[in-house]
Amino acid sequence: MSCSVTGKLVNGTAKMSSNLLDEDVLKSIENQNITRNNFFIQKAEIEVINQEKKEKFISNIKFEYPDRYLVSIKSKSGIEGLRIYICEDTILANDRIRRKIYVGTSFYFKNKYGLSKNFLPLIVGDIILEKSKEIGKEKCAGDELNIDQSIGGILLNYSIDCNKRKISHVEQVNNSNREGIKIKYGNFFKKDSILVPHLIEFYDAQSNTKIRIKVVRIELRWNGKVEFVPGKGYELIELL
Repeated sequence: MSCSVTGKLVNGTAKMSSNLLDEDVLKSIENQNITRNNFFIQKAEIEVINQEKKEKFISNIKFEYPDRYLVSIKSKSGIEGLRIYICEDTILANDRIRRKIYVGTSFYFKNKYGLSKNFLPLIVGDIILEKSKEIGKEKCAGDELNIDQSIGGILLNYSIDCNKRKISHVEQVNNSNREGIKIKYGNFFKKDSILVPHLIEFYDAQSNTKIRIKVVRIELRWNGKVEFVPGKGYELIELL
């Protein structure tokens, strides 16, 4: 592979250790959620493709348990254009190019994308389960397991790789004929005994937009703090 990752790549036939396979399926998948602790994606390569254009960016993502995110979006040359902070019910974004600061709530995600900020762990391949779900009820009958979960009134269909105990694909299921958001994960590598997807692909049929994310470097159980410094003198714009 032309792109480096800080961990051992796991091919399509690799499996997790036998003691992990002996655990209940959903519990063993949850145990591999990287949002169970702090983490720092030090470098990710992002490609956004739609009908109008194709753009490439570099990003880093800091996460402080349980719900603080700080995302930096840079040009390929390394110049930061956007810094996004998400905490509890608040979204803040510094646009350094236009010298604006955007302010919103978690309802912005729901209104714009049909998903709340509680679905952000899906970005890094973590499974989200309904609170009342009886862990241990699902069993693998082969290499793949498909389960449906209703989270906050939104139905998700998970395709699970039973060998890796990781999600390979998740799709938002709509009641109408409209297609929901689809996310695929691949090229997993092992970091501190946890499998992390190197390649993450989003597809939004409504906007005909595809986003590819390649995780280049990541630090799990990161011992840092997430802090946001608003741009001085920036114009304040409310996200609706």
